[in-house]
Amino acid sequence: MRLLPALLVLLMLMPSAALLAQDTQTSALINEQLDKLYEDELNSTLPEAMKQIAEKTGVTIEADPMVWDLLPWGRQTNVTATIKNTTLRQALDAITQKLGLTYQLRHETIELQPMPALKRLAKRATVKELEALDLLRSTKLGQSGQITADQLLAAVDAKLQGIKSDFAIENRVGSALASQNVFVPRNATLADALETLAANTTATWYPWGNSIIVMLRQDQITMQISERTVNLRLKGVPLSQVLIELQTLAGVDFVIEPGALQRVAPEFRIIQLDVQRRSVKEVLETLAGITGLAYTVNDQGVYLWYNATASATSARNPVIGYFTLDNGMNVFIRQDQLGSDLQQYIEFKTGKEIEKLRTMMNEEGFKASTASPDDAAN
Repeated sequence: MRLLPALLVLLMLMPSAALLAQDTQTSALINEQLDKLYEDELNSTLPEAMKQIAEKTGVTIEADPMVWDLLPWGRQTNVTATIKNTTLRQALDAITQKLGLTYQLRHETIELQPMPALKRLAKRATVKELEALDLLRSTKLGQSGQITADQLLAAVDAKLQGIKSDFAIENRVGSALASQNVFVPRNATLADALETLAANTTATWYPWGNSIIVMLRQDQITMQISERTVNLRLKGVPLSQVLIELQTLAGVDFVIEPGALQRVAPEFRIIQLDVQRRSVKEVLETLAGITGLAYTVNDQGVYLWYNATASATSARNPVIGYFTLDNGMNVFIRQDQLGSDLQQYIEFKTGKEIEKLRTMMNEEGFKASTASPDDAAN
């Protein structure tokens, strides 16, 4: 008797185990191709180059959608390379480094991604800024071990001056990092060293023109959600899914107070929104006005919680509709913005639409399973 449940569990697990084995095998095959010698001539847009590599090696290459928003010419960004006596892995390392990108091995593909500093830029990069990232990733710091953050920045700046580059550190955190220690690994590049700063202190960095900006992470995240623009067409999408999608588009972490989404009124948990070229900050403020969620920025990302006071205000003065301006901005209309005449007109039009629905229901012969209290009263 005890064997039957165990057998059923085994049978249920078999498909998952088979899929896992298949994924592992696919990843192993991709790794094998990455380590094979590869020769090619590339002179095309990046999407075409990705396709050309895939056709020649059998390795599918995809790109995180954010890549196209951050490269100087988006999908028209050109790749020119003569590849000889090198592996596919080394070729991809060289190509992605020039473009401020990295790549990750997925189950069945290789995915191109923006490197963290490019993602933090929050706008389309210039050729100069990609040159800065390439230089930082190809130049060794020549120093390792535990040092203060200030010493690290001074060492990076001195290195940039020593190789007579056009770039320099612009420290916007002042003495705030003076006592914070970081550990720089052996053979670290300038980019590696700066990333230890981002990983172990409250500061972060990104290229900007001829400067390598170093600033507090909280300030950088505030800038990022203010500058990063998004396009969203949402019709009947759950609030939780909207926040996940917005987090991905923003490129920063969202942390939601436990239970916050459950406290949003049920009628506001399904979102209908149409925004074009609006900043992440504007979308967050719009969602706050609809749902009662509030947000703040800290050095970990965007923190959202349920604002009971704002929600009570919204309940007393609900959003009853919205319209879109010529510039694409959605303007929400609250009840107290309408005079009594317009409120009566909206109620009249709403009643007529409800009657149309009732007529359609009767014509289609639909019968409700239980009568509503209003029907019973009639």
